[in-house]
Amino acid sequence: MTTPQVTLPSYMSLSDWADQLVLDLDPFGAFRRLDDEANWQNWAMQFINNATLNENFPVPYHFNDWREWAERFCQVIQ
Repeated sequence: MTTPQVTLPSYMSLSDWADQLVLDLDPFGAFRRLDDEANWQNWAMQFINNATLNENFPVPYHFNDWREWAERFCQVIQ
């Protein structure tokens, strides 16, 4: 399987980046959209639990700021 290419969260809102990330990762599984920004950590857990991606992603519950988690996530996946 190829390495995923994901959009960086720079200059994007959480909802815009989350929507784009789901599109970026579509070949690797069916990921749900983020419906409530307050629950971004729960939403982000779906990537950790996906065996197809098989990466050592940062745990979103260890971050208070979604952008910090997103930047670490992108570093790991690329």
